Amino acid sequence: MQKTKYEIEMDFTRAISQAQELENLADNLSRIANSGVESALLVLKNSWRGDAGGSIELAGRKTTADIYRTADDLMKVARNIRSTADLVYKAEKAALNLCY
Repeated sequence: MQKTKYEIEMDFTRAISQAQELENLADNLSRIANSGVESALLVLKNSWRGDAGGSIELAGRKTTADIYRTADDLMKVARNIRSTADLVYKAEKAALNLCY
């Protein structure tokens, strides 16, 4: 079944919107890792008494790194969606032009 010009445009717009959503999520995760987790770790470190404080801090640092890695992965997926959407959009528009 051949897509109409409208359907091609809507699919492209939807894909770009999804990529933007992922980019927004990645930005939010980075902000959380940068400020929220860091400040929580500082409070925990200053409040904790005993030998486990170092291991808790280490676990917190690992969690922060995981959050940053997840944000980076989301950005990569968003870039791939944008790139793929652009290629498909151009191919579908070219195919549509060939038919008319």
